[in-house]
Amino acid sequence: MMKKHVAGAKGPHPEPGPEWQAGSRPTSRLGGSLLFGGLMPALKEAPTLEPLGTKLSALQPHGAPGLKKGPGQLPLLYSERPPSQKPARAWPPEGWNPALKTQGKLNTRPGKIVLFSEPGCQGSRKEVWEDTDDASGWAHVASVRVVRGCWVLHEQPAFQGRKLVLPQGDTELGAPGSAWSTQGIGSLRRVVRDYITPEISLYSEEGLKGERVKLTEALEDPQGLERPLQVASATVSAGLWLLYPKPFFEDTPCILEPGEYPTSEAWGASDPSVGSLKPMRLPCPAVWKKRQGFQGRSWEVNRDIYNLQQPEDSQSPNLASVGSLRVLGGCWVGYEKEGFRGHQYLLEEGEYADWSRWGGYNEVLTSLRVIRTDFGDPAVVLFEAMDFEGPGVEVSEALPDVELAGHGPRTQAIHVLSGVWVAYQEVGFSGEQYVLEKGVYRNCDDWGSGNSALASLQPVLQVGEHNLHFISKIQLFSGPDFLGDHISFEDDQSSLPTAFQPQSCRVHGGSWILFDEKNFEGEQYILSEGEFPTLTAMGCLASTVLGSLRKVPLHFSEPSIFLYGLECFEGKEIELSGEVRSLQAEGFNSHVLSVRIKGGVWVLCEHSDFRGRQWLVGSCEITNWLTYSGTQRVGSLYPIKQRRAYFRLWNAALGGFLTVPDHVEDMKAGRVVVSEPRAGGSNIWFYEDGLLKNQVAPTMSLQVIGPPSTGSKVVLWAESRLPRQTWSISESGHICSQMFEGRILDVKGGRGYDRDHAVLWELAKDRASQIWTVHVL
Repeated sequence: MMKKHVAGAKGPHPEPGPEWQAGSRPTSRLGGSLLFGGLMPALKEAPTLEPLGTKLSALQPHGAPGLKKGPGQLPLLYSERPPSQKPARAWPPEGWNPALKTQGKLNTRPGKIVLFSEPGCQGSRKEVWEDTDDASGWAHVASVRVVRGCWVLHEQPAFQGRKLVLPQGDTELGAPGSAWSTQGIGSLRRVVRDYITPEISLYSEEGLKGERVKLTEALEDPQGLERPLQVASATVSAGLWLLYPKPFFEDTPCILEPGEYPTSEAWGASDPSVGSLKPMRLPCPAVWKKRQGFQGRSWEVNRDIYNLQQPEDSQSPNLASVGSLRVLGGCWVGYEKEGFRGHQYLLEEGEYADWSRWGGYNEVLTSLRVIRTDFGDPAVVLFEAMDFEGPGVEVSEALPDVELAGHGPRTQAIHVLSGVWVAYQEVGFSGEQYVLEKGVYRNCDDWGSGNSALASLQPVLQVGEHNLHFISKIQLFSGPDFLGDHISFEDDQSSLPTAFQPQSCRVHGGSWILFDEKNFEGEQYILSEGEFPTLTAMGCLASTVLGSLRKVPLHFSEPSIFLYGLECFEGKEIELSGEVRSLQAEGFNSHVLSVRIKGGVWVLCEHSDFRGRQWLVGSCEITNWLTYSGTQRVGSLYPIKQRRAYFRLWNAALGGFLTVPDHVEDMKAGRVVVSEPRAGGSNIWFYEDGLLKNQVAPTMSLQVIGPPSTGSKVVLWAESRLPRQTWSISESGHICSQMFEGRILDVKGGRGYDRDHAVLWELAKDRASQIWTVHVL
């Protein structure tokens, strides 16, 4: 099967920062966040530290790595493109033009903006879902977070006065040098609601006359045109455009909304020259009640509904039609017909005052289901033939037209490798929509379409304000099937409320241990991510009363366990790296007297098929299993599967993070260094199948170059290189090489140019630079 990867074929995505109509540009916190503690609490602010260079100079240097670079020898072989470069964009076929294609039904999206009383999106908050023509009576606003859509703030009520355009992300209104000097907001409105193709016409003469240039995409430098761009008047047919006086979107832009501008003064420009311009676009989707305007009978729903018109029980909704709905959380799919069939509508958090707001053909909405899956690392493969015959095209980002990826007009099979996708019948994310989750779709009927027309698609990105943050959460319900009262926890609970007896639960993000006594004592019941509609489904007896609960800790090692037939790791040995439903069925004797766990977190069960008593065990050695558990057998076992968690690696001794520098030459060489918190570069890492990877280069991993000598440099190298170089992070803070036993990650030190470089070294108790702290986002 041939795959053509089009990761660089980008569609609408968040703009890089807020844009002002007047005054200097403010600072932006888009993508920025404080450190959040996972295994160790992260510092809110970096403490006052001795300069990193001073500490590196004082650090005793390691010996030469034993690798000499001869003439013409490259210090590093890297993948087909250097990690410093973004994936190449898939260029349109010859003659392709988005203006030549007609969009279908526009699928509007809800909006949401949160106003905060303190900088950094802190303090009291106010959520706004729709336009507000008078916000002058609101309390002082210091920072803003646009959760969804593109908004415009006005200095005065009735949408008058100076404007501030806010794309999706965080904005500080009181930042030093900010042009937004007013103490409040007069009004605000949402200006981009759908994926309509933006269009602007620029004229060389006033009064919309002279030579005309029509644009539907951003223009960062007019020098690419055949002749200089002269703009004396303009017409905006669709979208909201920002016109900059300088190339590459520099300086203060003017804001143009749909309408005619007979002169440059009409859009507030003193100089008619235009250096660059761009439209504001909606990013990808991110992760109710009756009668229009949220009136009439209403029902709150937190589970799948097969048929709204035929309730399953007394607590299920019974609605002949849905006039309006409000999604309070999560990401849902609405269907025209019962049983999750018919027209499909993606429902994000927000308000839908009538059926047109969710892109409906009418007010018929008969079934609903919530999307409960991992939204991370979206990837999908499209096939022009049924049953995955012939070549396939792999897509990992929004694609407004499949022709951009060299894909034909017919799609008859789809394989969703990961994430959640929305496919559209027409270009530009318009027309009929189909929600696709991880799995295979062998023909167009499988995804709910009557034909093979599929012209555009985009992923649903991680729901939440910071999609890299790892959150583990458990919801407990007082009734079975997720009914009755419910309480949620994100932290360990040594004592559950006596009056609340859970009968069902949902686990999100990570895994949890439930105990039938307080203070984390008694029998254990380990639950991985999923839904558990009854106590029996949770592995409990019907009479079990839960007393406490605890999160399963994150781990960064590949699963490995040894079972022994005698105490103190003697007798027969069984080595396992994956789940076993029945030791006896696999030909092993289930008699066990000692256990050694070298990696991962394991659940050991008394009987086969994961039944009976359970024990959660991390990396340790248990010399006497009978004393530890009260039994001499292990019937089945499995390692805990862990969602991807992003983290930073902090070296307290040197006062810096493990970082991939953002200089081009450094990235080409794959350098990995320790740098100060604000020195730039990417210091966000993740652990995948034993490999340590950096967010900036997800197809590369931490590896040792050259012979595995003491002092060999550690770099980023293509993950496809064999043999695989895997790592583990111990509880003591050592990052241990699994290929080179006894070697760990350290920093070179000394006074050389590469003193900050990561190297491989032997364990030394007197070197504090070998200790790393994991700050989980």
